[in-house]
Amino acid sequence: MNVFKTVPVDVIQIHEVSAVDLFIRQEDRLVLFLPKGAVFTRDHLVDLNRFAISRVYIRSDEALNFEEYVHVHMDKIITDPTIPSRIKAATFYLSSIHALRKAFEDPDAEEIEEIKKTLKPMFRNIFENKVLLEDLFSITEHDFSTYTHSVNVGIYATALAIQFYKGDSSVGMDFLERLSYGFFLHDIGKSKVPVGILRKQGPLTDEEWTIMKKHPEWGYTILMETGHLTDEAAYISLQHHERPTGTGYPAGMTDIHPCARICTIADIFDALTASRPYKRAMKPFEAIDFIGREACTDFDKRLMQSFIKMLGPQPESSAL
Repeated sequence: MNVFKTVPVDVIQIHEVSAVDLFIRQEDRLVLFLPKGAVFTRDHLVDLNRFAISRVYIRSDEALNFEEYVHVHMDKIITDPTIPSRIKAATFYLSSIHALRKAFEDPDAEEIEEIKKTLKPMFRNIFENKVLLEDLFSITEHDFSTYTHSVNVGIYATALAIQFYKGDSSVGMDFLERLSYGFFLHDIGKSKVPVGILRKQGPLTDEEWTIMKKHPEWGYTILMETGHLTDEAAYISLQHHERPTGTGYPAGMTDIHPCARICTIADIFDALTASRPYKRAMKPFEAIDFIGREACTDFDKRLMQSFIKMLGPQPESSAL
């Protein structure tokens, strides 16, 4: 039986050959809109816009082909000043998922370097363009797959770091860019976790948790061995599950790198707002309230204030 997923129409390039079959929903069934190998024309886009169709369906087993298609066109899209922010955001999102998927499959120096090439132009856009950041927030998917979660955390944490250090002349754009690589790769250690544990549809057993809790150390080792990132990126991977109370893992430390704490807030927020088979997704207000109650240091409280400001203004969060 075919399983389908949706993708944004915005990333489909006019006058380019489609890499996959594209489907649209008509009443209670999916019908083929454009076959693989056919050229997507402006008339196709007009037809989709006429019926207010912003997302089309592709077969899940063709997701990699579609991600590769988007990745190939990313540089052209992101560097074109005439292309709307929402299209750049959607392109970056899918391209980042593609690059992270490849890095998780083979976390060597070459793939880590490819991550940097993918993220660099978009970081510059995020740093300079608040509209683009809002578009990224609006398209984040919350299915909690390893790859979408990593991209979501990378976006939230990068935006939080920019917001938190805004006005601090000692923190430059180059430093924040290097941190961004670490945020997107914070879970790279999961590349060594057995697939059966990563994709389990229910709560993990004690034995499985013992294995899962090793991923921060594995991530630290991977990032240090590749030699393509700064020490801060490796510490983000190592410490993003540590807590100031000493109740975290893998070491139960209380002296945690500030950049890891930034990643922690983004990580928890995305985990709480993601849908899982065994847990309902929290609304953003609930998640912020939950994290805020766990903020036990002055630094964490200042981070939370920046996080709320970054996500706002929203009626739900204003009460905080």
